[in-house]
Amino acid sequence: MECKAIGESIFAKEVLFEGNCEQAVDVDFTLPDYCPDIGKLLKCRVEPMISSREVNADSLAVEGNAKISVIYLDDKDKKIRCCDRDYPFKASVPYDSTTENVKLSAECHVDYMNCRAVSQRKLDIHGAFTMHLTAVCGRMNEIMTGAEGDGLRLKKCTCDISNLVGCSQHSFDISEAIELGEGKPPISSVIRTSTVLCVEDCKAITNKMIVKGDAIFNMVYCTDSGDEPEHMEYIIPFNQFFDISGIDDTCMTDMRLTCDSTEVSLRTDADGEYRRINIDIRAMADIKAYRSAQAEWVTDAYSVDYEVNCRQKQIKLEKLCSSAAETFMHKQSVDTGEIKIDGICDLWATVLDCRSSYRDGKTVISGNMAVSMIVRDQKQGVVYTEKTVRYECAMAQEASGQIIRPECSVAVKSCNYTITGESRVELQTELCITSSLYEDIPTRLVGSIELDENRPKSRENRPAAVLYFAEQGEELWDIAREYNSSVESIKEDNDIDGDCVPESKLLIVTA
Repeated sequence: MECKAIGESIFAKEVLFEGNCEQAVDVDFTLPDYCPDIGKLLKCRVEPMISSREVNADSLAVEGNAKISVIYLDDKDKKIRCCDRDYPFKASVPYDSTTENVKLSAECHVDYMNCRAVSQRKLDIHGAFTMHLTAVCGRMNEIMTGAEGDGLRLKKCTCDISNLVGCSQHSFDISEAIELGEGKPPISSVIRTSTVLCVEDCKAITNKMIVKGDAIFNMVYCTDSGDEPEHMEYIIPFNQFFDISGIDDTCMTDMRLTCDSTEVSLRTDADGEYRRINIDIRAMADIKAYRSAQAEWVTDAYSVDYEVNCRQKQIKLEKLCSSAAETFMHKQSVDTGEIKIDGICDLWATVLDCRSSYRDGKTVISGNMAVSMIVRDQKQGVVYTEKTVRYECAMAQEASGQIIRPECSVAVKSCNYTITGESRVELQTELCITSSLYEDIPTRLVGSIELDENRPKSRENRPAAVLYFAEQGEELWDIAREYNSSVESIKEDNDIDGDCVPESKLLIVTA
């Protein structure tokens, strides 16, 4: 006989897929006619930029463009030059699911890039980058909160959780037209650009999310007048409104902003010089909104009248404890080894990996950065070198629970340096860190209860009460079940407040 179950639905985040997809890069690179010949190859860079993410019935598909940049010294003037080429790519991984409203996120990491000059105008480029794909959806979980049946006794668990309100992705554009500052020479060609998005404030209101922040744009370019590259930084404020149904000011949010691509186009001024720049940034906001709730569910059951069949099921609930974004200054000394520094033409840092843990009230974030330098060596002239340095920082965050899971992301906001010796550079890197702390709540609960009418419990020869010596810490539920009693009666008869025996003692257990 099936019991009458009482239940409720909890909307929870579920990770449907998480895995990697490798993309090869194989290019025969020929310089366009307007680029001078290669005198010395310095560095070949690849920047994967994702333009679309699709969840199909049988696959997860990603499309994008890998920007390949060849940085070199020209054969005539020995100036630093750069030539770019787009490398479109498509990638997919098998995926079989009928779930709707799946959101796909992707992170790209360059594995390696090899470049060989075949001639002064042709290069052979081989490399690879890895895309880490994560497919997430919000899914209803049905849980049993109560049941009615002959002589039924229920064991319940109550816990604070985060009920998912919305899981949403929004792409948006940031555009700005700027001019070089006074005293800056006009642009001959662009060597390198970078963009990082930093959130200053985010606020949930009824059915909307308001995000305020800055896009920090950096550009390095060469000029016709000097040998040294010029550097510029420009901060572009942005304000975005995202529609998320069901959200309000009581919700907690976990939001990540990523820069998918940055397009730079040069414009001439009234004098015909390239002093105007159009910047077009394509960004993605990945937002998960939660509302705090208290959930109760049945974890075990028995009947004093019949034998019971309980079918268990396992679900995973979570609680968003806190979310924060901060900047940290990381300082480290970098040794260039045999390279003797006469000057630095360009220096930048790239985050290679990120690991995080939570302990003693702090989220500890650590990993490795690649520090890239174009250096004027005292003997070799202009050379490229790259060093790997370790970073670590900690941010205070509140969390409670047994299983705390940090989800963190790190980006380089700015990178400055001081030459402190002929082979030593003091590096000051400002890191923009976003961290969200989740408590994972693995939950084993009763999915259904069935009373076996063919197996009634006999009341003959059953004593009205028994004396039972209980050990300290023993659960009252186990004692009640063994002797066909109830937790409430054991508590009342023995003056016990909690659900466990406070100390070893003799108990009266009534049937």
